[in-house]
Amino acid sequence: MKKALADESARCNELQMALDSKDSDIEMLGNQLQEAQLNPTNVENRLQGWLSIPNKSNIKRDGYWKRQFVTVSKKKIIFYDLEQDKNASNPSMVLDVDKLFHVRPVTQADAIRAKPEDIPSTFQVLYASEGESRRDLTKVSNLVTDTDATAAELKSKGHEFVNIMYHLPTNCEVCPKPLWHMFKPPPAIECQRCRTKCHREHLEQGHITPCRVNFDINSAKDLLIKAQTPEDQKMWVTTLTKNLPSR
Repeated sequence: MKKALADESARCNELQMALDSKDSDIEMLGNQLQEAQLNPTNVENRLQGWLSIPNKSNIKRDGYWKRQFVTVSKKKIIFYDLEQDKNASNPSMVLDVDKLFHVRPVTQADAIRAKPEDIPSTFQVLYASEGESRRDLTKVSNLVTDTDATAAELKSKGHEFVNIMYHLPTNCEVCPKPLWHMFKPPPAIECQRCRTKCHREHLEQGHITPCRVNFDINSAKDLLIKAQTPEDQKMWVTTLTKNLPSR
């Protein structure tokens, strides 16, 4: 009985994702038709292209990144394993745009398993877990970083800070002093909501600005995404940021 229910749930999930893909295609065609009527010489397509996300299977065998063909509509960010899967309306993952919390570039501290040369092309998407659908229903990990954080939580101005130590190049968002050291890093904090990083002394001195986002940290997930070039990364971050819902 449980297996039958699980199979039916998986089937319903796949059908919903296929419907999301179709809706996105209809929106694109509608936009192209409207643009063609207004300006026949300049028909603009929606944001789409090849990106890469962390490989959740055999990293040693397949490498850290897995290529995905990604399209963005007003309501959905849709990931496909192959470009042919888009034509077949068979996405591997769908994210609801209205469930996004933030989109931002990353530092090496955010993606410690990635190669240093990949960092300028990589960005992070933070979203509510209920805004994610996956074809195989594989669960991704809850919001974590690759850095060493303690369990001590510090709340201030909407932030939920944790004490942290950065052993790789990381910038303080309040002052120009280094926030990291290979062997003896200075006391630092990072907000689990907006990912603000700074020296702990700034919190003690009251120099912290209010948190930029507001969400339940227990329901949040993050996804690292690598564009093909740093210029593409800036374009994706800028475009997705414009689509973030008002909170």
